[in-house]
Amino acid sequence: MKPDYPLLMILYLLRIKDIDAVPITYADERLNRGVFGFSSLPKFMAKGPKGFAKLLEEPCERASEELASVTVNEDLESLLDAFASRRLGFALVHGVGAAKRRRSFVSLTDVLGLYGRSIITTELRIGDVATPIFSMPRTTSIRSALQAMFRHRHRRVFISDWEFISDRGVMEYVFSPFILEQIGWDPGRDVLAAPIDRLDKVTPMVAGPHMSLRTAALKLKGDRGQCIVVGGDRVATPWDVVMKPWMKQKLSVD
Repeated sequence: MKPDYPLLMILYLLRIKDIDAVPITYADERLNRGVFGFSSLPKFMAKGPKGFAKLLEEPCERASEELASVTVNEDLESLLDAFASRRLGFALVHGVGAAKRRRSFVSLTDVLGLYGRSIITTELRIGDVATPIFSMPRTTSIRSALQAMFRHRHRRVFISDWEFISDRGVMEYVFSPFILEQIGWDPGRDVLAAPIDRLDKVTPMVAGPHMSLRTAALKLKGDRGQCIVVGGDRVATPWDVVMKPWMKQKLSVD
C-alpha cells in the first residue's frame, strides 16, 4: 500500500481480509514501515472524537510505525531476534540482489507451523509459558480497555471465565460500516465510550498445563482467537508459545 492512501482504506482491508497489518511501500527502500490495526489505535484515542473522524481521511502513514526487518537470506534465529527487538510478532522480509525491491510480510502465526515440521522444538510445556488471565468488567468502556491493554501489553481482555474480547474485535466494531456511517452523520460521536460488552466475544480453547508446545502451536495456528486457557487462570498465545521459549534459550532451531 502506498503511504498517501487514506487510512480508512487500510482499516477496511484489515477488517475484511482478516489480517493484522498492511505493509506500506515507499519509493525509498531504506524506509521500513507498516500500518497496524491494533498498534495504530493509540493515535486514534489521542485525537478525541472529532479528531478521530478527521484522521480517517488522512494518509495512512500518519498511523504507521517502523517494523523490524530481515532479508530473505537470514536465518530463522534472526527473524525471532527481530520479533523480540520490537516486541511485535510481525516483520518485513526484504529481497537481496536483483530482487532487492521485493518485500514480504511474516508473522508469529507463520512461525507456529514450524513446530509441526519439527524445525523448532522445545521441552517446555504450555504451563511453563502461560500468562495470568487479564480481565475487566464487561461494562468497561472501549477506551479504558484499550488503555489498559496497551499499558499491560495484552491483546485480549476476559470479561467472564470463558469469554474474551480482542484487539481484532475492537477493530471490527470501531471500523464497522454501521459505526462509520454514524461518524459520518455525527463526527463528534465518541465510539470509544461504548462498553466492551458490545464487541464480539470469543470462546477460548482449553488445555491442561502438560500440553506440549508443539500441540499448542498447531491448535493456535488454526484458531481465530489464538488463545488457550491453561488451568482456568492462565492463557497461552502465539507469543508465549514461540517467543518465551526463544528468549529463555529453551527453543531449538533445526
